[in-house]
Amino acid sequence: MRAARTLSGEWTMRLPKLLREPLVAFAGLGGAFFLLYHLSTADERVIEVSKADQTSLVADYEMLTGRKVDAAQRKTLVEDYVADEVLFREAIARGMHLTDKETRQKLTDKMRFLIAGAPAEPTEEQLIDFYSDNLDLYRSEPKISFDHVFFQAQPEGAPRLLKVLNDGGMVQGDEFWMGHQMVNYGQSMVRGMFGQAFLDEIARAAPGAWVGPIASIRGVHFVRVNGVAEPEMMPYAQMRDQVRQDWNNRQIETAISSQMKVLKPKYEIHVEP
Repeated sequence: MRAARTLSGEWTMRLPKLLREPLVAFAGLGGAFFLLYHLSTADERVIEVSKADQTSLVADYEMLTGRKVDAAQRKTLVEDYVADEVLFREAIARGMHLTDKETRQKLTDKMRFLIAGAPAEPTEEQLIDFYSDNLDLYRSEPKISFDHVFFQAQPEGAPRLLKVLNDGGMVQGDEFWMGHQMVNYGQSMVRGMFGQAFLDEIARAAPGAWVGPIASIRGVHFVRVNGVAEPEMMPYAQMRDQVRQDWNNRQIETAISSQMKVLKPKYEIHVEP
């Protein structure tokens, strides 16, 4: 017993010295990393279906179907749960969350919500201040009124038709589903109906005279601009719901921007020139 205690005491005295040896420390550190890797890998290969999981599966099924679950259905629910979990883990293992655009978008949206949460309900004073500080957001877009003669394809004798129109005559074109008189149409609506190139052309036209033919995404038009309405301020009472939405969005953007200052330094970012 004394010899055993003496041997034990000698190892106890030598242990700190051994731990200071570089080779021993390196081997110990490597072993620790190997153990952590083994444990984490093992955890990824284990699928546990707890009693709580099974209870939740049964409750969801019974709520959706209105029927009680028997033993066979319970087994099927568990098997389906395990299959989904296996497929999910395989998708992650294959990096599909990194390459599938829809999945990436859902994950980033989820992270935005986790970071920013739901902003607190703004006070009326906060909304009015936001409206006052961002008046440019609440101006109506320019509106334009015009008449047009529509052709599905380039008409023959276009210069002659244009002269007839400017001389006060009538030209019979093709039917257009929105009619031939456009009164106070916002620029965004004109752009959506006819395209940006068409909008640019009529924006340069002098009011009162027929111009054309002008191509659009619908066909070809002779156009007479009748007037342009400049942007107007939209009153707060009319825009309150939009102001509230814009205020909420600004709070979320601010929270995300603040968190980016913490998260970005974790990554080495390369932007190819």
